[in-house]
This record gives sequence, structure tokens and C-alpha cells, in this order.
Amino acid sequence: MADYSLIGDQRLADQLFLIAHDNHTGKPVAGPDALDAALAGAVLVELTLDGRIRFVDGKVQVADHRLWREAVTDEVLGEIVRRGDGHHRQAWLSHLKPWVRERVGRRLVDAGLVSRRETRGLSLRVTVRWPGMDPDAVARPRVRLGAVLAQHDRLDVKTAALAALVHAGGMTRVLNLFDRSVTDRLGVAQRLLPPVLGDLVKAVEEVVAAAALTIRR
Repeated sequence: MADYSLIGDQRLADQLFLIAHDNHTGKPVAGPDALDAALAGAVLVELTLDGRIRFVDGKVQVADHRLWREAVTDEVLGEIVRRGDGHHRQAWLSHLKPWVRERVGRRLVDAGLVSRRETRGLSLRVTVRWPGMDPDAVARPRVRLGAVLAQHDRLDVKTAALAALVHAGGMTRVLNLFDRSVTDRLGVAQRLLPPVLGDLVKAVEEVVAAAALTIRR
């Protein structure tokens, strides 16, 4: 039987990051706005599940400000403490978008799962790729999620959140889902979440849609 277990107690944003990048080339499989909004949502889900933040009328409040000595958690939580309670979840998603991918990527570099490679084109624009150190290992979250959905296993909260964020970030195709019922199940994962997390994923979708509208204009 295949091993669909996670890599240790892997953080939700780390799983999403690995799903969102080709495990060989490290190239993102989704547009930057959708990917970054989904990653920002994943970090806020992490903090919610860890009991670090809570939502009151859609606004973020700090529930536990103690540091964990984990770089991404502490940096985002520290930013929320500095900015103060009462900012809406959409505002936080937009605020985290510009730098969350770099932070989560470096967490995975520190874990020895990916490397960070920069290239500079003729336009002098820097492109960052995150190829897997062991492509089979970094593919595991993608394989596991696809298998759980295909087998119609009961989704726990963390897996349902991952599936919902994959859908919100426009990454459905990377799971190679050809069974329509499985694809549909990925789309309704949000309904399986507690209301506070379902609303957060909905906010991710709204931020993605707003960014797409801005680009079209």
C-alpha cells in the first residue's frame, strides 16, 4: 500500500506550497495572485487551528501572542500584534500576499525539502523557483490529497482546508483528477469546514477574484 502520510507534522501552508509548485522545476502551477492569496489564507488557517488568532465579525484578533520560535508563525503573529486587532480578514490576506510565498518557501528550504533558485532574464526581472531536493518527497502532499479525495475518505479539518485552498487558488489541475465526482468533492470541501474557516476560504476566493478583475481592467 502506498504511503500517503504527511512529512512529519507538516504545516498546512507548507503542504499547499509544495502542491502549488512543480516538484522537479519548482515553477508555480498557479497565477501569482491566486497562489499568494491561498498561501496567506493557509497561514491564517494555521494560526487559527493553533489557537493563536480568532475572528470576530470577520475581523482578526490575537488570542495568544506568545512566540513559538517558528519563523513564519512568529513573524505573521508579530505583525498582527503590531497592527492591532480589528482588521478584516480580507485586509490581512492582501497585506500578507506580497511576502508570504518567500517566507513559506524559506521555511521549506530550512527543512531541506526544496532549494531556492534565482534567475535573471533579459529584462533583468528576477524569477524565483523552488525545486524539490527529493521530487518524490515533495510530491507527497499532492499524492496524499488526490488519494484521499479519490477514495472518498472522510476529510479531517486540516485536509478539508487544504483541499478548499487548492480549489480557491486555482490549482485543481495539478492533482490530475479525471473523475468528475472527485473534482466536485474538491470544490465542496469548503462546506465541510467550521464556519470560521469556511468564511476565511471564501475571503481568499474574493481576494483572488478582485485581483483578476484588476488585471482585466
